[in-house]
Amino acid sequence: MTDLVQSAEQCGCTILVVEDEAMIRMMLVDELEDAGFKVIEAENADVAIVRLNSCPDIGVVITDVRMPGSIDGFGLAIWMREHRCSIPIIITSGFSTPPDIKSTNPSITKILVKPYRPQDVARYLIDIVAQRETN
Repeated sequence: MTDLVQSAEQCGCTILVVEDEAMIRMMLVDELEDAGFKVIEAENADVAIVRLNSCPDIGVVITDVRMPGSIDGFGLAIWMREHRCSIPIIITSGFSTPPDIKSTNPSITKILVKPYRPQDVARYLIDIVAQRETN
């Protein structure tokens, strides 16, 4: 068992992946599961809110910005700040994001520009979980 897989399995938290593009979502979910994470999927922010309300063990959310539905990824981050502010959020986007977005929403821990490597996301998640456990 690799150190990455062992670390992911030991964290015990569930990752919520919110991505409307099915192929990107499947690639990321597969990589995270291969790394040892438990993963839940949502195809938009509306579904993500349902998942967040029904699954208390979600420990990190990875969300795209532009998605169909009543709110986008930034709207989801705002909703999370208002309802579950302790969960780290990783924003992904193929478009430029406002440089001050992290200062307006401190729960956003990282902004990843597409294309990104799913294995890098898995490693970053290990770091986030490890930091939360030491605080």
